[in-house]
Amino acid sequence: MTLLVGLGNPTLRYAHTRHNAGFDILDSLVSELDLSFTFSSKHNACLCVYKDFIFLKPQTYMNLSGESVLSAKNFYKTKEILIVHDDLDLDLGVVRFKNGGGNGGHNGLKSIDLLCSNSYYRLRVGISKGMGVVEHVLSKFHKNEEPLKNAVFEHAKNALKFFIESHDFNAIQNRFTLKKPLKIES
Repeated sequence: MTLLVGLGNPTLRYAHTRHNAGFDILDSLVSELDLSFTFSSKHNACLCVYKDFIFLKPQTYMNLSGESVLSAKNFYKTKEILIVHDDLDLDLGVVRFKNGGGNGGHNGLKSIDLLCSNSYYRLRVGISKGMGVVEHVLSKFHKNEEPLKNAVFEHAKNALKFFIESHDFNAIQNRFTLKKPLKIES
């Protein structure tokens, strides 16, 4: 089993903010697969099982994401974890993949690293830097950013679909990395 985690904050207050990129991308994938999430009080997360994947959206708030991830990891005895998350060190439109390594100051990743280790795959979705870190990550995308955000989230969703079929992280990394912002036609 593989645990595929989208990071974000629960409640409508944080819906569709930059920090909820992981939630939004996973929601889009689950919708396209005609599946749905159910809440698990055992893991304090929304879960969906598909093939040999467990899709997980922690409902703990970002800083405690590791609690849900650890609980599901241990319960399902997963062999791999892929975390989908926002990255303010990457420009909006950039998508990168990483295996292990540092958390870049991301509080959700810090929590996962502390409780589970940092040996997991990452799909990093650029949200660009803003004036104040907290205010920026908890803000919604500007109207002029929406077309690029939508195209990038679609690209990330397609990368996850490819990973589900291939189980090949190197292939997803080679095929779906966007080192420069995605170009969209207007």
